[in-house]
Amino acid sequence: MGYQSDDGKHEGWCAAVFPDGRVSTGSKNGGAKVYPVGPDGRMGTGPGDVADGRTAIGWRGHCECGWQGPLWERVATAEEQNTIDRKIWWPDLDQYGDAPADVQDAVWNEWGTHLDPNSITAVRKAAEAVREAEVRLDAAVRAARDDGRSWTEIGEAAGMRRQSAHERWAN
Repeated sequence: MGYQSDDGKHEGWCAAVFPDGRVSTGSKNGGAKVYPVGPDGRMGTGPGDVADGRTAIGWRGHCECGWQGPLWERVATAEEQNTIDRKIWWPDLDQYGDAPADVQDAVWNEWGTHLDPNSITAVRKAAEAVREAEVRLDAAVRAARDDGRSWTEIGEAAGMRRQSAHERWAN
């Protein structure tokens, strides 16, 4: 799946990443067409090689301009999956190394942020970080309550009063 910017200056894709650092640019001869990535983030040139997509260690966004997104790491078990930390369990990986649809959507969004150089990008990234932190905080509070911790202790740890902690997380 490829992406094209409105101005035609950027072409990106969700690339399978292999243990040796090569990344996919599509499919060829029943496998993933792979190239090495240079220090500037750009793909190598030439005919490329073919790799078995089932050996991919994850996925990341790439753009012809050299931009590379963060790695969405492929993990071995469902228990290890954690989308906040970009850890994905995908047992149905085929010989082409295609990412699951939700990872492809996330990579498309990440790719789009590098096209918008204005300050609104910083706002988007900060808002996403807040959402991710809130998910982690909610999970930590549930774990603390399961561990028998009081609302006073939880409130103190979260920088708020007992009553505020109770109102926020009791239900």
